[in-house]
Amino acid sequence: MDVILTVWKNAPLVAFLLLLISTVSFAIFLERFANVKKSKVLPKNWKNIKLEIMNGRFENAIVLLKRDKKPLSRILANILELYYKGEISKTELRQMVESESSIIYYELGKRVSFISISVTLATLLGLIGTVWGLIEVFGAYSIMSNEGLKMLSKGIATSLNSTALGLLVAIFAYILYWLVKERINGVYAKISRELEEILELIR
Repeated sequence: MDVILTVWKNAPLVAFLLLLISTVSFAIFLERFANVKKSKVLPKNWKNIKLEIMNGRFENAIVLLKRDKKPLSRILANILELYYKGEISKTELRQMVESESSIIYYELGKRVSFISISVTLATLLGLIGTVWGLIEVFGAYSIMSNEGLKMLSKGIATSLNSTALGLLVAIFAYILYWLVKERINGVYAKISRELEEILELIR
């Protein structure tokens, strides 16, 4: 807490930007962690859809998919309808599904890149605070008095605390990024397995 207060007092712009970055990163982390779920992507009646496809009842599966409002449901319904009508082959069907799965991964990772960038930004802002403090240190050498000593100690405190705060925010952002990335990869792997099962069921 003393680190934040020292930087806020001596280099308020640096402290404000670091706190802003950490707050936005944490907000994105919470939003993604709450919304990155298999149930948020796959249709509600997924088991019934798989059962209909397994039994060769493509029309019923298409109807169930079209009833669901999720983007993936509409896409799968359109792809399955093209295959059912004989307009695309099994190979083309697989290629289209695989193409859509890459879009799913992109959608799952929306805004997460900001958290990754925050790691670098926080480090650089900490460095700016360090330079800010060093400028005060060198300025203090020209004043041979008690005031100069105060400026010297203030500059050193600003320099060291800015570095520490920048690194703390960077580490915090990196941990958030790692956690949310692991969740995205885990959910995407489950969705990919489900789509692969569907492709295997289609004759």
